[in-house]
Amino acid sequence: MRHARRRGRFLAALSMTALSMAALLMAALASATPRDARVVAEVDGVALTRPVLDVFLASARMHDPAVEPLQVLENLVDIHLMGEWYRQNHAAGAEPARVGYNRATRVDRDTAALIRVAYRDELAAALTASGWASPLDALQGELNLDRKALRPILSADSGLRQTLNPAQRRAARAWVVAEYRFPAAGPRQLTLADLYDAQNIALKTRFHNLDTLAMANAADDWVRRAFVLDWFERRSPLEEEERAWVRQLVLDRLDQRALIRTLGLSDDPHDDNTRLREVADGISDKEIRRYYQLHRDHFRRVEKVRAARLYLPTQALADEARARLDGGASLPELAEAYADQEGVVYRKPAWLERGDGEDAWLVGFAFTLQQGAVSPPARVPGQARWVILRVDRRQEGFQAADSEAVRYQASRVLARERLQERLRTGLARRHASAGVRFHAEAL
Repeated sequence: MRHARRRGRFLAALSMTALSMAALLMAALASATPRDARVVAEVDGVALTRPVLDVFLASARMHDPAVEPLQVLENLVDIHLMGEWYRQNHAAGAEPARVGYNRATRVDRDTAALIRVAYRDELAAALTASGWASPLDALQGELNLDRKALRPILSADSGLRQTLNPAQRRAARAWVVAEYRFPAAGPRQLTLADLYDAQNIALKTRFHNLDTLAMANAADDWVRRAFVLDWFERRSPLEEEERAWVRQLVLDRLDQRALIRTLGLSDDPHDDNTRLREVADGISDKEIRRYYQLHRDHFRRVEKVRAARLYLPTQALADEARARLDGGASLPELAEAYADQEGVVYRKPAWLERGDGEDAWLVGFAFTLQQGAVSPPARVPGQARWVILRVDRRQEGFQAADSEAVRYQASRVLARERLQERLRTGLARRHASAGVRFHAEAL
C-alpha cells in the first residue's frame, strides 16, 4: 500500500550504543511476519514494530505534540535507507571526528537521550525499586582522581592535537577512575582511557589541564548514561530484535546527517560546502538569466533613502532624546530644544545613496529602516557621538542581472535544487529496491 510522503524536518536528536548491529538486526528480525499485529513496516523483508516506533514517537512529540505516527514512521524508514546509502557509498573515505565526540560516544549519548524520554517513568521506577535516589548510587566508593598521580598520564605532548601517547594510553587503561554496580549485574570499572576517549576536544583539554572537577563531572555523566543503557539492554520491555532496531536507527540517523553533508545539502553555516560550490560553479549563464527573470523580486534592494539626522554628544542625551521621541516629539523639535548644547547637530532630510563611500556606515544603517521609522540612538563608529535617524522615503530597485551578487545567489539556489533532486531520486530507488511496505492498520 502506498502512502503520501510527508517529509518535514524530523524530530529530536536520536540515540544509541556502539554495538555491531547489521548482522544481529537481520538475524533477529527474520522470524517476524506482517501477520504480527505489531508490525508497522517492512524494509528488505525485515519487520519494524510499533514498540520501536513508539520510542521515536515519544521524542518527536517533545518537539511537535501533534506529529502523527505515520509521519514519524516514514521519516524513520527514510533515515534508515539514507544511513545505508552513506555506509555503502561514502563512509570509507570519511575522516574521523577531530573536535566533537567520536562515533561510538555519539551513539551512546544519543541512545541514552532517546531512552530517557521514551521510558522516563520506567527508569524512575527502576531507581525506586533499587532504593536509589540517583544512578550515582551505583558507585562503589570515591572517584580516583589524584592530580599528582594523574599528571604524568595527562601531560599533553607538544603539538596541535590533544591526545595520549602510547605510554600514557597504557597507563590510562590501567587507571580505574570508578567502580560501579547496577542491580542484578556484576561489578564494572570505568578506566581513565574509557573516560578520556568519550570526551570532545574541549573536555579533553580540561583533562590535560588536570581539571579534576571536569573529570568528576564527566565520570558522573558516564555512570548516569551507563545506567540508562544497562536498563535498556537488560530490563526494558523491548524484545532483542526491537532493541536492535533502536540501535540501528540511531546509527542510521548519524549516517543520514553525514550523507546530507556529503551530498552538499547541509544547512550548517559552519560547513565548508564543497559539493554545493562545485555544482554552483557549473550552473550556466543561461540558467542564471532564466532564474533572474522568473524570480526578479528576490533581487530587490534599497537604492537610496531620504533621512533626517540628529547628532548628539553623549549617551545620556541620546537616551533622553529617544524617550522624548517615544513621547511624541519630532527630530526638529529636539534639535531646537538642544540647540544651545555643544555637539548637537541636526541635518534636514536628504538623500543617502548606495555607494556613498564617506557615509557608508550611515547609509547601511539607514537602509535597515522602514519608511517612516525612527532609529534608536547609534554610536557613530570611531567618534564620541550618537545619531538618530528618521527615514521619510525609500527608493528600491533591482540588482543587475549580470552582477556577481545575482550569480552567487541564483547559482546556489539552482545548485541546491539540483542536489535535492538527486537525493529524491536516489531515495526513491532505494525505497523500490528495499521493497518498503507500510502497515497503517497497526498504527
